Amino acid sequence: MLDEYQRKQRFLQQVNPTLKLISILLVIVFMIMVFDPWTPLVLLLITLSVLSVFGGVSVRFLMLVLLPFSLFAFSFVWINVVFPDERGETVLFSIAGLPVAKENLLTGISLGLRSLVFASWSLLFILTTEPSKLMLSLIQNCKLPPRFGYGMMAAYRFLPLFRKELQQIRAAHRIRGLGEPRSLKEKLRQTKRYMIPLMASAIRKSERVAVAMESKGFDGSRERSFYRVVPWTKFDLIFSVGFLTLLGTLLFVRNHLLV
Repeated sequence: MLDEYQRKQRFLQQVNPTLKLISILLVIVFMIMVFDPWTPLVLLLITLSVLSVFGGVSVRFLMLVLLPFSLFAFSFVWINVVFPDERGETVLFSIAGLPVAKENLLTGISLGLRSLVFASWSLLFILTTEPSKLMLSLIQNCKLPPRFGYGMMAAYRFLPLFRKELQQIRAAHRIRGLGEPRSLKEKLRQTKRYMIPLMASAIRKSERVAVAMESKGFDGSRERSFYRVVPWTKFDLIFSVGFLTLLGTLLFVRNHLLV
């Protein structure tokens, strides 16, 4: 499903991955200065709406993925309400004899929503960016050395192979009569039996890829041409204007209307 979203021909998928990576960093810097709960709430709702409309990601899928992050965000609310550094003055109600202050509740909600904003922008980047396009963009637009870019791309391509090899090893162990482990000691032994052949296979593959990359000149010693070019397009300009307008509007509203 991840590849399906990444390969869709929607607006967000057409934006340069480097620009989306920079936007995440700007969101992090912006949210560090925010302490009210309304600004991250509005930014979260807008991010999810943009991801659904312009990225083609279903709302149901987003809710399922954000569920564990929501539990993590609730922990911020709980800690600030029950164990605050400084108890607020406006007490709303009590939980098991512990007073819950309005100031502590708003601080917890703000921190929790801030974590959800970070999670939503991470999803926006992951669900709309192909890994190979990201590496090519970093190499072409950010001058990342090819040895690192293509090395990381090759490592990413190895993950499905390792999963398939693990399935083959498990099937081979079942054929030899090694059933499912029951105790913790048996599970540790099984993990050891799996890790040794997987590590040996990974070492062999890495050596072959290193030799192949060096023989084909992927060492950064010369300028290279690219079969697939990741240029700056009109989608990047539209995304930049919309993104900066959104941050500017939120900053203006926070400074003038939420004071």
